[in-house]
Amino acid sequence: MLNLTKSAKETVYMKIIRVLLATCFLVVPLVFFTDLTANPFFAQNVLLYVLMALISGTLAFKFLRSKDIDFTKTFFDLAFFVYVIALAVGWLSAVSSAPQAMRQTMFYGLLNYGTLLLIVAFGAYVMSKNVVFSGTIESKTNYILLFLAWGGLWYFLPHLKTHFSTDGLFAHMFDWYALFLWILGIWLGVRVLKKLTQENILVLMFVAVFLACCYGVLQALGLEFLWPFEINQFASKAFSTFGNPNFLSSAVVMLLPSLLVYYMRTDSKKDFCVYGLLVLVYILFLSFGLARSCWFGALCGLFMMWMFGTLRALIWKRKGRVFLLAVLAVGVGWGSVYWDADDAPSPVAKRAAELAQVTPSNFTLKVNRNDIFQSLHQRLFMWDVSKEIFLARPVLGSGLGNFQMSFMQHQPSTLLRYPDLRDLKTITPAPHNELFFQLAQGGIVGLGLFLFMFMVLFLEVRDFAAHKKEGDKKQLLQALFCGILGMLADNMLNISLHAVVPAFIFWWIVGAEVSGVGKEERRVLITANPVTKTVALITLGLSVAVIAWQGLWLASEYRSFAGQKNVAAKDYESAEKNLSTALSLYPANTEAGFRLGNVLLAQNKYKEALAAFEKTMSAAAYYEEVYFHAALAALGANDNKKAVHYLMDNLRLNPYNLSAYGMLSQLLYEDPIYADKSALELVERGLTLFPYETGLWRLAGEIYRKLGETEYAKNIYKRGLTVDTLDKELLGRLEALYAPGEDKPAVLEQAARLQKYQEKAERFNKMSPYYQQRLRSNIEAYIRDYPDDTNGSILLARVLSLAGNGIKAKEVLEEVLEKHPDDLWANLALSTLLYKAEDVEGAKRCLQDALFYYPSNSLALARLQAIS
Repeated sequence: MLNLTKSAKETVYMKIIRVLLATCFLVVPLVFFTDLTANPFFAQNVLLYVLMALISGTLAFKFLRSKDIDFTKTFFDLAFFVYVIALAVGWLSAVSSAPQAMRQTMFYGLLNYGTLLLIVAFGAYVMSKNVVFSGTIESKTNYILLFLAWGGLWYFLPHLKTHFSTDGLFAHMFDWYALFLWILGIWLGVRVLKKLTQENILVLMFVAVFLACCYGVLQALGLEFLWPFEINQFASKAFSTFGNPNFLSSAVVMLLPSLLVYYMRTDSKKDFCVYGLLVLVYILFLSFGLARSCWFGALCGLFMMWMFGTLRALIWKRKGRVFLLAVLAVGVGWGSVYWDADDAPSPVAKRAAELAQVTPSNFTLKVNRNDIFQSLHQRLFMWDVSKEIFLARPVLGSGLGNFQMSFMQHQPSTLLRYPDLRDLKTITPAPHNELFFQLAQGGIVGLGLFLFMFMVLFLEVRDFAAHKKEGDKKQLLQALFCGILGMLADNMLNISLHAVVPAFIFWWIVGAEVSGVGKEERRVLITANPVTKTVALITLGLSVAVIAWQGLWLASEYRSFAGQKNVAAKDYESAEKNLSTALSLYPANTEAGFRLGNVLLAQNKYKEALAAFEKTMSAAAYYEEVYFHAALAALGANDNKKAVHYLMDNLRLNPYNLSAYGMLSQLLYEDPIYADKSALELVERGLTLFPYETGLWRLAGEIYRKLGETEYAKNIYKRGLTVDTLDKELLGRLEALYAPGEDKPAVLEQAARLQKYQEKAERFNKMSPYYQQRLRSNIEAYIRDYPDDTNGSILLARVLSLAGNGIKAKEVLEEVLEKHPDDLWANLALSTLLYKAEDVEGAKRCLQDALFYYPSNSLALARLQAIS
């Protein structure tokens, strides 16, 4: 289909395809940042989708005109096809059993991930397997040097950039100088692809990734030259043009083995220097990118090169230059430093040193929150949730595109099992482990077929290597396979296979591998007939639909980002207009819908805000914050029924939302008609998770009183008083529920005793030393009688502090917190004690600990704000 080793075979359609492919491999990875959208790589994604649609549409149009087309049929096709079908069946199965409210979200999930799989993954594979693997490595270093000069021309962009007076999408996208550079770059790319072979496409990949690495390294060193404003959200990490340093690092992992083959095979000194430079820059970016998973993937790829006998022989043959490059690479990688004033830390050394935090004892989710290593425990947490998703639907999984929604639904159970991990709550499209992702999304069937695909590929590569003579093709194919394995190893800890640009490169390399080891006689000629014409017309129509869809999506994101800027400038009228337009252009733009709802909410337009939130949640049923804000809008609109409903939905997705528990309890107290079994179960969970939030106990008791459940109310007040024996209101309410002469619980006497000591402590400074000592003795006796009541120790610490013995008071409170780190009152008391001792940082730390367990506690928030 795309076998153009001879220019005589080229038609106008193939010229168009060469231009489009050059754009795919050169422009897409190097689309520098724009201020079009908040997502730094969104423009890349849109451009790649459009280009893939244009290539498919061109081929369909060619078929309709020429009446025939040929495709390469390979051993990998059936495995890939069955895998895609299995995921589609899993999605249909999941949709058929899902609640109606979830189905629209599942449709948009399929649209997003399904297009990644079908357009990017399957599309890249199908195109790539039809490009010939010629078996000849040609010297293209002259073009590489030209591209290096071309990359340098971008330095002048800020000085020569066109500035339009209008403020629209076109004005933000268009620039005469950039247009000239892109045309020049594409022209050079087309020249490289004069013979459309996999080897020449690899050269374009080398160039694009090399230039992206150069730019990323300059950024890491603080030498940003393209943008006058701060865009590097990763701080000291190399950001570059891939939107995320891990994604570019993954591209380096995939291409590094092939680049080394180019480096080792050349006999030209110029090629030797150019390819060696590319390798060193790749290594330098891996150092500055700080992606440990990519370091691991790169090492796996290099190790596999040694395992292949053909490549091992080549390494031994060129051992001198390999040794030289290895020494330089180690020096570049380990010796690279960030220039930070007088300090010059090595990113590799610093990042590697962090691994010392990983020990057998903390390689578990049962870890103290102070011992959490974010990089490790975040992944362990996501893997545990993925396991729960799999166990819920073990055969076919959650369905294609449903991972994110399923993750949010199953995340609460893991959070409840490991309460110290509540700060690890996240929204993620993938769990940083491809095996867990496939298991959760596709079940046993999906994971099995995914592994089967690459097992088939490995067996075919091994068979090819066993029967073919030495040469460029064999060595390069084995190196490409090492890059594939390196990428898969990287994605045991990464998510780059689910990012559009790295996924495109990966699946293109898979297609190239299949193209190289496949048999040429497996080409299939397709001629025109009613069925094939219909398929071509459908393909053409889908290509147009994809282009239109991506255009609407880009326009929606642009409007959404403009609205975000309006909000920052407090121009709410313009923000409402832009965000409304964004949502109407693309209803699944959930960020636009959420922001629009909040803008309307800030203007007290409660009904309009509620409508915006409801539209958003229909497209993103996993978005727990939308439910909470929808409840606020419903309250403003006096729709308590919806407010209760959305608060319950929020708490099912976020079990640690203290504000939601308080609002739900207050609503149930005001309208007990909504206090059904599900609502009361959530209230009960709030009492269990936030036992020191006394207001929840009071409201829960009153709810049961209004429902006529006096015994339940007694039980609630008794449990609450057991936790907070110093609360006078709980004591009074519980006493009021018992008639004279009725047997009363022992906690009433216990609380009354401690509260009497509390009253005396409030007059401590007016008491004589004798009575002060006596009060202390009484409290100590109380502690001996009730050792499980931390309030006794907290009151003792207060008395000790009033007596001037702050050191002992601090020891008492620290002893309480050692056993009960979630004790709200102990943290607040210790923060007060430390602040009086002028230990402001210690006081802040205690308040932050309190807010970790009670994230919206008004007293802790007020105190932290006062001392910050």
